[in-house]
Amino acid sequence: GGAEEVALTPPHDITRQQITPFLPRGNGAKQLILLMNSSMVLFAGHPVNQARIAAGKVPANSIWLWGQGKAPRIATMKDRFGITGAVISAVDLIKGIGLYAGLDVIRVPGATGYLDTNFAGKADHALAALENRDFVFVHVEAPDEASHEGSLDKKLRAIEEFDRLVVGRVIEGAARFGDFRLMVLPDHPTPIRLMTHSADAVPYALFSSSGEFSSPVAAGGFGESAARSTGLYLDEGHLLLSKLIHGPEKYNERTVGCII
Repeated sequence: GGAEEVALTPPHDITRQQITPFLPRGNGAKQLILLMNSSMVLFAGHPVNQARIAAGKVPANSIWLWGQGKAPRIATMKDRFGITGAVISAVDLIKGIGLYAGLDVIRVPGATGYLDTNFAGKADHALAALENRDFVFVHVEAPDEASHEGSLDKKLRAIEEFDRLVVGRVIEGAARFGDFRLMVLPDHPTPIRLMTHSADAVPYALFSSSGEFSSPVAAGGFGESAARSTGLYLDEGHLLLSKLIHGPEKYNERTVGCII
């Protein structure tokens, strides 16, 4: 029953900045700010925080309210493509979208949304989900979190772990299902220097175990510059999933490109 007019700011958009200009604004803001301020009093003496401080860890000193929205109305994967599927993520937003798309939520022990997440467990649960489903969406938040921190070292580690323990493990394990297709892409850029999201095009890579995504456009690797070098840009990002599901026969798809 909250007001739609209230303006809230994602905390990862204001890393290392003063919070005053970004407090809730608009209809209902006063109540939200009261909740946030009251949480500081509660957390200051909370046993969990006292234990964290004693252990040399950073305490949770406040709640920060943001991300309000309405339930979306979207077609399910079953309605769109006639397939079943699952979603694996440590992020509630992604799991919620998956639920509205008719996907089963697979919960992975040790999935944290950070660099200490259970990378291999996500891959293993994805492969298990494919035993009785057609499709699985695996989301890894760690590279994004490292970018919001402005940590190049952590971002490199997150990408390398994702490549080795998720992508590599899925490709190796999916061979038991026969022919399969795989798509790898970020949902948005989060440049280290900005420490927040940007609206630049993102690279995507399509793979088929049967070699059907053979491309006349060569890319030296998978990344922003390699994807841009192909000259292939997809203006309507929502069409990319159709390209994965239906294959190159219908769309004459290339292996690597960019989504705008």
